[in-house]
Amino acid sequence: MNNQSDGLLAIWSTIATETEADYLHWLTREHIFERVGVPGFLSGRVFKRSDCSPSEYLMLYELASADVMSSDGYLARLNAPTPWTQKIMPALMQFKRGGGVVAHKADHGRAYGTHIAVARFEDSMPEALVGSAGQKLLDEVVRLDWIVAARTMVVKTDATSIATREKSMRSGQEGAFSGLLVIEALSHPSLNGVESLVSQAVPGGCVFLRYDTIFSHHRIADIS
Repeated sequence: MNNQSDGLLAIWSTIATETEADYLHWLTREHIFERVGVPGFLSGRVFKRSDCSPSEYLMLYELASADVMSSDGYLARLNAPTPWTQKIMPALMQFKRGGGVVAHKADHGRAYGTHIAVARFEDSMPEALVGSAGQKLLDEVVRLDWIVAARTMVVKTDATSIATREKSMRSGQEGAFSGLLVIEALSHPSLNGVESLVSQAVPGGCVFLRYDTIFSHHRIADIS
């Protein structure tokens, strides 16, 4: 994840098998490129959850600032969905979406892991992940073997909850959450030690979900 980013947008959904091919074509041939074309979007990445039926996907977008969530450019795109987006939106199930501020980060430079573990917090962020304690824990995490990066993100509820045309096209309620811990690694086994370390630090432990990278697109910097 880009070390200069201080905003993150995370989106989950499941998709039925009969629609999955069209969904993936939409993501990787139109949607991710469209989103990263919005001013303030730095990258878009698609992950698939391990051993999940129906298939569950996670999209992570790096943002130049959490304020991009409520920017004119992004809201204009959300209120003018393409024909392909209009076709896909009603097919998305178990939809969850939240964007906000990257509160803590630790990494080895601008690096990306091929496998990630994500803990999603429905209520407030655990104290072990807040303030100096949170930064200390993330620093410990990235010192473990084969761990590339770790981030916490605190959701900006006001920006996430803005009503848009695209949102109105999805069936069911949009799942809400207050924050995330995202850990990037080079293999699934390397995530075992991380999950154990974090769960020991957080009272009651953490529930981690694991995903594999399947697609990514990054904005090309203007070097002229």
